[in-house]
Amino acid sequence: MNQDLFIPNNAFFTFTGKLSHRKRLPQGWSLLGSRCFIFNYEEKEWAIAEKSCTALGGNLASIQTSVEYLFIRQLVKTATGKNKLSWVGGNDGVKDGVWLWSDGSNFKFGGWAKGEPNGQGKENCMEINLRGCHFHQDVGPR
Repeated sequence: MNQDLFIPNNAFFTFTGKLSHRKRLPQGWSLLGSRCFIFNYEEKEWAIAEKSCTALGGNLASIQTSVEYLFIRQLVKTATGKNKLSWVGGNDGVKDGVWLWSDGSNFKFGGWAKGEPNGQGKENCMEINLRGCHFHQDVGPR
């Protein structure tokens, strides 16, 4: 599998990958289009989460559509029982204010909370589910 990964910041590890020649998803995986996702409870800082993803051949998840965004939010809610703050691959670590996905894909997704991204204190990492809602914010790597 060629993978994109999604690792929330608070005790979760979700892996998304593009389905290749496999006919069946491995146990525990969820499919959306050609991308598959799995959730694993493990706390990591953003950069370490991204490194874990690249070690497996992927990246933290990029979100290209509202359908993907809602799907990922539902995975978090199913696993935790609530809309818990979670990492995705959005970052502005290369140039402040210029947001990119860690997999190199175009960053065209909105939905920032009011006043976000604000870059306070070198907040270069993107998390979803701010205040349990459909918003995201920029935060430090924790």
